[in-house]
Amino acid sequence: MRIAVFVPIIVFMLILAGIGYVAVFEKPPVPGKLLPKTPQTITIGVAELTDALTNSPWVSPGLSGKALYKIGFRTCPDCINYEMSEFKDMHKANIDTRVIVYARRGQTGAIEEAIVADLACTRNWSIFTRWMEDVPEAYAEIYGKPPAANSNKQRAACLEWGRVVRDRVANVMQQNGWPMEVPALFWRAENGDWRVFLGDDKRAKRIIRKELGVPKS
Repeated sequence: MRIAVFVPIIVFMLILAGIGYVAVFEKPPVPGKLLPKTPQTITIGVAELTDALTNSPWVSPGLSGKALYKIGFRTCPDCINYEMSEFKDMHKANIDTRVIVYARRGQTGAIEEAIVADLACTRNWSIFTRWMEDVPEAYAEIYGKPPAANSNKQRAACLEWGRVVRDRVANVMQQNGWPMEVPALFWRAENGDWRVFLGDDKRAKRIIRKELGVPKS
C-alpha cells in the first residue's frame, strides 16, 4: 500500500529531473546529418543514457538474459516491423525486450494516451502484447477503454514519463552527433558499453542478433 502511495511522487520526481536536464543541455537537431547505417557505441552522455533507460516505464516479458531497450510510438511502422521480425527469436534466446512506448505530443488521440498511461503506470507486458495484436483501435473495443490519461495526477505523470525519457535520449543522441529516430534500440556490449541503432535495417538486425547472441532466423 505504501508503494502505491509513493509511485506518483517517484514518477513526478523523475519527470522533473528529465525536464531539468532537457532545459539545461538540450541541443538543436543536427542539420543534414544522416543516421549511421550500422550499430554505434555511445561515447558522450553515457551516464545520462543509463539513467534515462533504467528509470523509464519499460515493459518486458521478464526474461533473465541480456536486455534490449526499444523506444517508439504505437503506430511507428518501423517499430512494428522490428517487433514482428525480431522479438520472437529474441525471446527464444532469453533476451528481455524492454519496450518504452511514448505518446507523441499533439499527434496522439485520447485512447492512445490512455493506453500509454496504463502501460507506464502498471508496467504490464500483457497490455502491450494485446495492444499490438490488432489495429490500435481494436484494443479499446475488445478490452475496454482505459480511464483518460488526464483523469488523475498519477496517470498524467505516467503519460508524461515516456515523453520525457524519449526527449532525454534524443538529447544524448544529438550530443553524439545523430538525429533521433525510432525505433531507437539500445543494448550493452560485452565490455559494458552502450550500443545503439536508430531505425530498422536488415544488416543492422543481423549485427544486433550477433552481438546479443541470437541465432540467425
